[in-house]
Amino acid sequence: MTHCVQQFWTRMSSLMWHLLFVTLITSRMVSANESSTPDMEVSSCNITGFWRNELGSTLRVKAEGSEVRGVYQTAVESTRGAAGLHRTARIIGIVGNGTQPAVSFSVLWEKGSCSAWVGQCFILHDGAQVLKMFWMLRSVADNLTGDWGDGAQVLKTLGEDLFFKT
Repeated sequence: MTHCVQQFWTRMSSLMWHLLFVTLITSRMVSANESSTPDMEVSSCNITGFWRNELGSTLRVKAEGSEVRGVYQTAVESTRGAAGLHRTARIIGIVGNGTQPAVSFSVLWEKGSCSAWVGQCFILHDGAQVLKMFWMLRSVADNLTGDWGDGAQVLKTLGEDLFFKT
């Protein structure tokens, strides 16, 4: 059973890296008809700013060219204290070109775990901006044998976030 779970996570990790690569390479321009109502002026989705997701985690970012930097504050943790005392971490990432660009960023948590997000910034019909992101969390194991713990705790977790610009 453990072998099947390991194969699953190996395939999922490969899939996530493939999705990151494809998303960043194939980011395309979006026409006005796809991103807005006819009477609204179309503008580019701007990554710079303050964002909040559906769980209350916040993201403060600044994009300069294709580089993204900022601070992430999580509202959730895999285990109590895993994200550190203040639950904050610096982010570093990249953003593509275009009206609704692909974006990717990662954080290294105080206790050694790391998280990565990959997704896209979208402009909604009302002009609101959202980041639709897939994420992956990698918790730290003491050794390769302990990578899967006693089978009760999986150290690799995947999910999806929707961040709204505030």
